Amino acid sequence: MKMLFKFKYGIITSLIAAVCVFFDLLSKTLTDGKIIPIFGDFFYFSSSHNDGAAYGIFAGHTWGLIVVTSIVLVLILVFNCLKKQKSVFYCISVGLIIGGAIGNLFDRIFLGEVRDFIKFSFFSFTFNIADACLTIGVVLFAIYLLFLDKSFGKKQGDNGGKN
Repeated sequence: MKMLFKFKYGIITSLIAAVCVFFDLLSKTLTDGKIIPIFGDFFYFSSSHNDGAAYGIFAGHTWGLIVVTSIVLVLILVFNCLKKQKSVFYCISVGLIIGGAIGNLFDRIFLGEVRDFIKFSFFSFTFNIADACLTIGVVLFAIYLLFLDKSFGKKQGDNGGKN
């Protein structure tokens, strides 16, 4: 039982990432090549493909994006393994980041571009579930680092101002 508890955070992170990848790839498959109105012109699914990163930056550099994403994923996994104190909040944020990165990485490797489909009339861009997972994960991770992680920003020997 003690061993299972030790791996609890890894299991949570892995499950979150797997759910993100599953729903991202499923939704991309179901919406690819389609326009599906959800709330009229305000919110709808409109299939588009992007061979760059967010907002089309680095368009045409698919292999570079594959390499950078792979390196960042390895760094996140190493950081996650080295991180001593974790919480469910931390695991959710990292799981969302990993899942979002893998969802878009899958598209880049196997299709040469990322399939986007979520469109709001007040945004000039289209995105997908992986993009949403990445964005939410990064925001949650920043909140974790800034407000919840007791060790972040402390120097060795720093006792938090206590004497």
